[in-house]
This record gives sequence, structure tokens and C-alpha cells, in this order.
Amino acid sequence: MRRVAGANAYPSSIVSRLSTRLAARPSALPSGTVTVGLGLAINGLATYGFLVVSRRALGEESYSALAVLWGIVFILGPGFFQPLELEVSRVSADRASRGQGSEPVLRRAATIGAVIFGVLTAALLISSPWLVEKSFDGEWLLLVALILTLGAFGAGELLRGLLSGYHRFQPYGVYFASEGLSRVLVASLLAIVGVSIVGPFGLVVAVGPVTALLVAARGQRDLIRPGPDVEWREITHALGFLLAASVSEAFLLNIGIFTVDLLAAEDQQEEAGRFLNGLLMARVPLFFFQAVKASLIPNLARMAGLRQWDDFLGTLYRLLAAVAALSVVGVVGAAVLGPKVVEVVFGDEVGSLDMALLAASMCLLMLALSLALTLVALGRQRQVAFGWLPGVVAFPILVMTIADDLFLRVEIALVGAVSAAVVTMAVITWRELKRVR
Repeated sequence: MRRVAGANAYPSSIVSRLSTRLAARPSALPSGTVTVGLGLAINGLATYGFLVVSRRALGEESYSALAVLWGIVFILGPGFFQPLELEVSRVSADRASRGQGSEPVLRRAATIGAVIFGVLTAALLISSPWLVEKSFDGEWLLLVALILTLGAFGAGELLRGLLSGYHRFQPYGVYFASEGLSRVLVASLLAIVGVSIVGPFGLVVAVGPVTALLVAARGQRDLIRPGPDVEWREITHALGFLLAASVSEAFLLNIGIFTVDLLAAEDQQEEAGRFLNGLLMARVPLFFFQAVKASLIPNLARMAGLRQWDDFLGTLYRLLAAVAALSVVGVVGAAVLGPKVVEVVFGDEVGSLDMALLAASMCLLMLALSLALTLVALGRQRQVAFGWLPGVVAFPILVMTIADDLFLRVEIALVGAVSAAVVTMAVITWRELKRVR
């Protein structure tokens, strides 16, 4: 019992020790990249652990309900609240450079977050009879878990915005490590005592951001400092476009799980969970891409600010070449090794073609993200939002027009939708680069 009670101290200690050693080595990456990357790595591995434990404890059908909850959380959570982190970080950093406190920034952003949370909660409650019956296997506790998770998610984005704005990257990394480790720890305890119903495991999804919020905020003195009032436009001037881009990205990343569940027949209620397991393995290249995102925007933004366009284009071309090479390896690896890995880890069967298509959609998404981040570095948030739009529009059209196996119609629709986004984003990026040069 003593070990469990002190578990919340572990992520902070682990991240602190490892990041201190790694940061002592020479690096060309921006400050904090190693620490944040370490936290993300722990979070990613712990997420796999949580889902494996849940799958083994719940069985196929109940796990599918948890998979749908997971998909909805990561459409609505990052989609609607991540722009708040970006804007709080940007404005807080700007104010810190001028010796001004961020309390008014947090107050304004929290108000916006509360409104977003209220609207999402109202929409979920209105749709709850259908959602619970169709997607949550009649388990109302999953709806409670969804609402709690979104609330904690929003609060966590505000905290991370302040932490990154003040360059406090160690607690920022601790947030991710705590989120993942707390989930896998609590899920393991449930499995050990023999819990086999999906409701408690759904609540564990909410445990992650709640624990991360408490652990990362501990000891952060003077994080919320008084300062001059902030105008709404300081936070909201690009928020709408950031919100549209963020929701679109999260939609294309996670909509497949919900769509499989929506289209599944009565005898296919376990298919959403199987789809999630295949998707997780196909996302391995995307997992490594997260480390690139931490340093890409600052580097490109600096080059753009100095008008070093040859270096800017050279960096972009090298990035796209690396993503293309990683994509080839990812698709081939998913087709050859993916089915066996899914079978060994989760106990499910997913075909080679399914794994190849899922990996292809994730690799195309990396290309779209690379171009989107390039546009953000150029200050073109509006264009990023428009770049994702064709993909969002194409997905439901493709799903409804393709008549095939359940998995194949969703996978082909994902590949087609993300391809549309890549082409649009490439055209916009080429045009903007031509304009600024």
C-alpha cells in the first residue's frame, strides 16, 4: 500500500533524473525538447499498457465501448481545448518578456474554456440516450467518464499553456508522464481485483488528466502572477482558426473508431475495439513524429523571422524526405509485422491489408501535419484551417459511397480524406512560400 500511495511522486522523479542527464549533453534542439519528449514517450508506452490491460480484463464487446469512449475523448479534448494551450502559452510568454503577470490571461482563457466545456456537455447530454445505447453498450458511467475527462482535459491545457509560456518544461513533461502512468496503474489494480465491467475502466480515462493536473501543478509557485488586464482580442484573434484546424486534425486522427462503431451491425459490436488496436500499432511512426513537432515550429519561425528562406526550404525538404522514408518503412512494417503484433499484444486478428491502409493514412497525416506546422511557422493559421477542410468534407462522402467490408470502407475513406488534405495543404504551402519570398 505504501508503494501505491507514493506513486504520484514517481513520474516527477523519473522525468527529473533522466531529463537532467540528457539535457547535460550537447543538443541542437530547443530548450525543453528532451524533457517534454521524455514525458511523451512515457505517456505513449503507458497508454499502450492501459489499453492492453483493459482489453484483457474486459473482453471484446466491453472493450469496444471503451474504445469508442477513447476515440470521442481524443476528438473533442485536443480538438476544442488545445488551441487554448497555444494561445495561453503565446500570450504568457510575451507578457513574461515584459515582466507582466499572466493572471488576466488565465482568467480570460478559463472563461472561454468553461463556455466550450458547457456547450460540449450540453450536446453530450442531449445526445446521451442514443450515444449510451448505441456506442457505450448501455453503460451510463461511460458518459460520466467522458464529461469528467473533458473537464479535466480543458483544465490541463490551461496549465500546460502557463508552463510552456514560462518555459517550465520539467513539470510540462511530468504532466504527460503522470497522465499515462496513473491510468495504467489504476487499470492494473482494477484488473488484479477482478473488475470486468467497462464503467470503472472508463473512469480511469478521466483519472489520467486529473492526476496529471495535480502532480504537475505541485510546487509551481508564482505561476499565476497579477498583471495588467488583457484584451479579448489578444487571446481570440487567431483562436477561431486554431480551433477549426485543431478539431479537423483530431477528427481525421480519431474518427475511424467512432465510424466503425456507428456502421457496425448487431453481430459486429466488438469491431470498434479491434479497429482501435490495429490503429494503435499503425500509429507507431506518428508517435516518433511527435518529437519533431517540439522543435519544428521554433526553428522554422526563427528562419522565417530572419528571412533565411534557403535554410527554411532546406529544413522543410529534409523533413518531408524523412517523413516519406519513415512512411515507407511504416507501411511495409505494418503490413508484415502488424497483424502478428496485434495478435500477440491484444489477442485480436487484423489483416495485413487493413494494417497497411491504416499505416498509410497515418503516414499521409504526418505529411499534412508537416505542411500545417510550416504554415503555422509562417503565421498562416487561417490557411491551415482551410487546408484541413477538404479532408473533413471528403471522409463522410467516401464512407457513404464505398460499399465494402466494414474496415476497408473506413480505411479507404481515411486514406482518401487525408490525401485530399495533403494535396490542399501542399498547394497552400507552395503559394505562401512563393508569396513570402
